[in-house]
Amino acid sequence: MTRSISILLILGMISSTALAKKPCIDSCNFRATSKSFLSIHPPFQSNSPEMISVFRDNRIHIREDGKLGTAQFVLFGSKTTNEKNLAHYFFPFGKTSLIVSENIEDPEDFDLLVQHFNVFTQKGLRSKISIEPQQSVIGVGFNYYQIFKHNKEKGRSFFFSLSTPLIRVKNDLNFKEKIITDGGQADKDADKNPVATMTEAFNQKEWEFGKIKTESMTKTHLADIEVKLGYEWLQYDPCHMKSYFGIIIPTGNRPEGEFVFEPIVGNNKHAGIMFGSTFGIQIWNDEEKDKHLCIEYNTHSQYLFKKEQIRSFDLKNKPWSRYMEVYANENQARQAAALFVNDPLKGSNLATPGINVFTQKVNVSPGFSSRLNAALVYRSNGFDGEIGYNFFARQSECIKLACPWKEGPALKYILGEGQTNPIRDITGNQFLESEAQDRDGNLLIPVSLANFKQSIIKESDLDLQSAETPCMLTHTVYGAFGYRVDNHKYPAFLSCGGSYTFSRNNNAVPRKWTIWSKFRLSF
Repeated sequence: MTRSISILLILGMISSTALAKKPCIDSCNFRATSKSFLSIHPPFQSNSPEMISVFRDNRIHIREDGKLGTAQFVLFGSKTTNEKNLAHYFFPFGKTSLIVSENIEDPEDFDLLVQHFNVFTQKGLRSKISIEPQQSVIGVGFNYYQIFKHNKEKGRSFFFSLSTPLIRVKNDLNFKEKIITDGGQADKDADKNPVATMTEAFNQKEWEFGKIKTESMTKTHLADIEVKLGYEWLQYDPCHMKSYFGIIIPTGNRPEGEFVFEPIVGNNKHAGIMFGSTFGIQIWNDEEKDKHLCIEYNTHSQYLFKKEQIRSFDLKNKPWSRYMEVYANENQARQAAALFVNDPLKGSNLATPGINVFTQKVNVSPGFSSRLNAALVYRSNGFDGEIGYNFFARQSECIKLACPWKEGPALKYILGEGQTNPIRDITGNQFLESEAQDRDGNLLIPVSLANFKQSIIKESDLDLQSAETPCMLTHTVYGAFGYRVDNHKYPAFLSCGGSYTFSRNNNAVPRKWTIWSKFRLSF
């Protein structure tokens, strides 16, 4: 019996891919799909264009006999542009919209069986759901830079730096549901707390996690504080060089898992360490006309430490199975079987939302990320202009369960009665939902209540990769310009700029525009 079920499980995985009416996945358009969480790199971090543009070392020494300190205040905002790519990221099967149906024998193609979402109507629902995820950010950044133990003769000194932004993050999935066949009101005879639409399903009270809001979600918070201690090796023209080491103090919020695409300020509450360097060289100048052309290179790397969070995950080879109905344990299966005797309909539909089971505390290790920035800087008679390229690389998150998986849950059979079906998926595929027998005529699917333990979900069945943000490489091009006043008691500088971030063939990278305006004061 056990061997037969194992064979059937393998066949089920093949059938889920081949027969579930899904499009061919084109890896040239997207790399990730059916993900439950996306970690977006926060703005105004070390070596980001909005922080370092026209904020160069020459401004620190501009005031003679000064205190060798400088500060900048930056107003910035950004907005993502690749709604379809982000929809691919969160939705299963590489789709941006999904057809859902209440009727397993629906003659038309559909993607999701709504029974898994506790949708039971009087007439039978068929609808189309879609998302267009967007994120917009507005914030104010502060950066303070102070030189100490300055050796003017050798052109060397130590320095201290502190930076942090106050940010408002607004996330919007733009969830929409178009009713194709109106199912009418929820059938209260079918379940204890049924819902009538997918919009209601994603916000039902029985769900503790994985909800999808129809309205935008916002979070305003002080983002992570970066503290650096460094050494300037060279301060004189035609070149300058420095290096630093620092720490990241987490002050933002961390994922709670209640909503998909929840707004996060900072690095998901991860503490970290950082190191980097800066090198600049003057390649052309005209002293008489006060014109200078320089090349600036900045490198920055950081390591974020492990932190406990709450994430949702799928079963292996079963996209969006985190939403599938399950029996929480054998006792619930027995309860369903007993209820079926007196109330067949409710006994058939009694189940636990899978999202409550497949959302757990996990240990998340983001690991290393690095930024490289190269810029061409032009200065002339109080005008500073800069164009540059910024490259960002981050390894994929490593996720492990914070506590051992508690065996007990099993995938419920479509007709319930305490029976289970370990090969079914969320699509309502009739090949996976129908009865199956071995060569001797013994019933394999559904698995009887007496054999419940053979259907129990093991820790090895969990797909923790569905809960992680994958590795990514991003490119950013930017430009900035401004005007400086050097012959003042406190030399000042006012500038503005903009950037565009993108990634080729990586839908885990939100493409976005960023604009900023900054004011800098030297003292």
